[in-house]
Amino acid sequence: MKMENNVEESKDRIAIFGLGYVGLPFTAALANVGFNVIGVDIDNDRIEMLKKGNIPIYEPGLEETLRKNKNKIEYTTDSAYATRNSNSIFLTVGTPLKANDEPDYTQVDSCIEIIGKNLRKGRLIILKSTVPIGTTEEYIAPKLESLSGLKAGDDFYLVFCPERTIEGLALHEIYHLPKIIGGINKESSLKAEKIMKKLGGKVSIVSSPRVAEMCKLVDNLYRTTNIAFANELGMVCEKIGIDANEVASIVNNSYPRTNIFSPGLGADGPCLSKDPLIFKHAALKYDISTPVIDGSIIQNRFSTLRIANMVKEYILKNNLGNINLAIIGLAFKGFPETDDLRGSPATKVLDVLKKEKIHLDSIKLYDPLVKKFTDHKIADSIEEALDDANIILFLTNHPSLMNLEFDKIHEKISKPAFIIDAWGNINSKFIPAGVNYFRIGKGN
Repeated sequence: MKMENNVEESKDRIAIFGLGYVGLPFTAALANVGFNVIGVDIDNDRIEMLKKGNIPIYEPGLEETLRKNKNKIEYTTDSAYATRNSNSIFLTVGTPLKANDEPDYTQVDSCIEIIGKNLRKGRLIILKSTVPIGTTEEYIAPKLESLSGLKAGDDFYLVFCPERTIEGLALHEIYHLPKIIGGINKESSLKAEKIMKKLGGKVSIVSSPRVAEMCKLVDNLYRTTNIAFANELGMVCEKIGIDANEVASIVNNSYPRTNIFSPGLGADGPCLSKDPLIFKHAALKYDISTPVIDGSIIQNRFSTLRIANMVKEYILKNNLGNINLAIIGLAFKGFPETDDLRGSPATKVLDVLKKEKIHLDSIKLYDPLVKKFTDHKIADSIEEALDDANIILFLTNHPSLMNLEFDKIHEKISKPAFIIDAWGNINSKFIPAGVNYFRIGKGN
């Protein structure tokens, strides 16, 4: 065990708890602007990978930044050591949902337990994990005070500073996006501001952690409600026989106050599917109903899961000899690029088909970035995945999967075939015989 640094030696050392899609880019960015960083994670395999210079996630620029600043970064599974040897601590661990859709504080609690028992006067703790409104002041602060015997705001400093970056542009946005800081008192906010200013971009200090917590949720609530509306519009247009994308494009480009998203799948992924439920959980504490958010949750879930229902209906309706499914695009989104499978539409669709006991003779998968997908083999190319497939699902808008010519697809697949195109991946001016093609937002 290393000798413990004194307060002066750890003055510019920052600990990051959680080295996932949020914490690892943040670690790289902090080191890149001059800080010494201790990266903490409970996954020993991940820590060993990082020590060897192997990066476990895909993020543009991340590997280069970590390599350039490797002498400023230390990786460990020892949370107590990291707490004692740093002056500022960022929590970037996950806050998933339980089976009943309530927030799961397991990862946060684990960090707070160690931090609280090893906390010293003058330390700054910054929570970046998405949480219900009031968590910093009503949940985190009392726990830290009880465990440490110190007083929040007097003996140590506490801030909520929401993570707002998107995967695929994480480093760029860490440097350029405005930072929101909500401290439990002025001193806490000012200490956090000194760190965040070094990263670049505007820094906004708000009046309380509650405001900052709400800002984080509102960012994603705006997008989830817009996605729900776009998908509802798309489903209506499908039945009418017009193209919702044409409607959205014309309206967006002829009326500056309107910005309609393109219809596609639901609000999938680790954040957009979760944050409306966290907001709803917070509202229910105050006996406030959330009909708009409730509607968007229902619509977005349906928008993705209906793909599985369409596949099921097609299989039951048509007496197919063999059912060879190909899914093109496995990550939860395609652009900006990521390999993150958390909350991915592909996973949700396959789960439904499995639960419904839909027989599939073969499943072929392809994604430009994803290398591992449960126990399924991933094809080396889109051509390999399409070979002899008769049900084909395009589920992400990764740039390399867009503007595909039907001729090339037509040559590989087996017919009769059913293609669901969620993002306009295919140039569909001509649909060959034997292919039932469904474009989300437009229909057959």
